[in-house]
Amino acid sequence: MIREKATVVAIEGDSITVEAAIKSTCNSCQAQSDCGTGLVSRALAPRTQQLTLRSPMSVKLGQEVTVGIPEAGILSASAWLYLMPLTSFILAFILASLYLPTLGLTQELWALLPSVTITFLVYKVISRKLQVTESGKYQPVLLESLE
Repeated sequence: MIREKATVVAIEGDSITVEAAIKSTCNSCQAQSDCGTGLVSRALAPRTQQLTLRSPMSVKLGQEVTVGIPEAGILSASAWLYLMPLTSFILAFILASLYLPTLGLTQELWALLPSVTITFLVYKVISRKLQVTESGKYQPVLLESLE
């Protein structure tokens, strides 16, 4: 379980909204003063993130809590969202490269059109699947109250 400390910012029935600071590896890097990526991430990235989740215990506004996300959920969601679209892109590009020359389209750029389209559709289907069918596995949970 990945744990993070957060602060309760809203309570509505049995649902609470917590706010956690986003940690960046740029803050601990030795080259942060010379790095353009670190500068951009500090300038554009939001400093906090809000999550809404169910609270099995009573909490009050401003209270520190520990929120957890199951590691298995993160790993499987990452595999679905990154590996499947990448695999579909590669397969679609290979198939398009094989069959488009029979239509007289010999330029390799023509293979990008069906590959990108299929990859986008696969991504949309997977993201909808993760949101609808298995949403409980990827939801953060309230682990403990710190105050």
